[in-house]
Amino acid sequence: MAIVEVEDLSAGYGDGFVIHDLDFSLEAGEFVTILGKNGSGKSTLIKTLLGLLKNVAGRAKVAGQDISRLNSRQIAKIVAYVPQIFDATFEFTVQEIIHMGRYAHQGRFERPTPEDERTIEEVMRSARVSPLKDKKLAHLSGGERQRVFIARALAQDTPLLFLDEPSSHLDISYQLDVYRLLKRLQEEKGKTILCTEHNINLAIPFSNRIMFLKDGRIHSLGPPRDLITGESIRDVFAAEVDVRENVHSRLPEISLIPKTD
Repeated sequence: MAIVEVEDLSAGYGDGFVIHDLDFSLEAGEFVTILGKNGSGKSTLIKTLLGLLKNVAGRAKVAGQDISRLNSRQIAKIVAYVPQIFDATFEFTVQEIIHMGRYAHQGRFERPTPEDERTIEEVMRSARVSPLKDKKLAHLSGGERQRVFIARALAQDTPLLFLDEPSSHLDISYQLDVYRLLKRLQEEKGKTILCTEHNINLAIPFSNRIMFLKDGRIHSLGPPRDLITGESIRDVFAAEVDVRENVHSRLPEISLIPKTD
């Protein structure tokens, strides 16, 4: 069953479009990663599906509802979003930040209910940030902050989770930690995950499907085993790579071929 449906979708900023004529759907419970060069439209697509852009043509539906007809609170009950960059100067504690994820389920002046508190405790355990709950955001490492904001997104209790380059600015151990958390949420909680990424090898083992964007259009969409080829990487990224089978996962992985004079 499709939980995201996109038909003839174009969107951008001002009077121009960055993404053009996109058609695709996501099945409930899928993990799909969007790959492409900088400026290919990855973040623009995520923002469009969140209802954040006004210059939009075509149609996008989430959980069966036209995104253009929903207000921000209604969208927040369907989709949780983890952006790429966070302000680490927040003077809030981890627990306070995660509580912010419950706003879609509360009135403006309502105090947290016992259900809210149970949800907060559960998502902190799931994201493994319970020991950090009394710490200020500015005192956390990049990987810890990423887990905190994933926990805040989980507190929204939505079927869809969108992330914009969740591995950005993280060292390799934290990158793997974040992606293992996302995979666990997909497999154990049934979350549908759509994220953008720049690290192709990181996306391959965790994604059910990969979408290549090129110049704001879908170049290809399918399982990593089918899409990750030297030809497709050359076409999308203008880079020469060596594609081999990982001896452990049996999935493709790439390495750059250095240019020689």
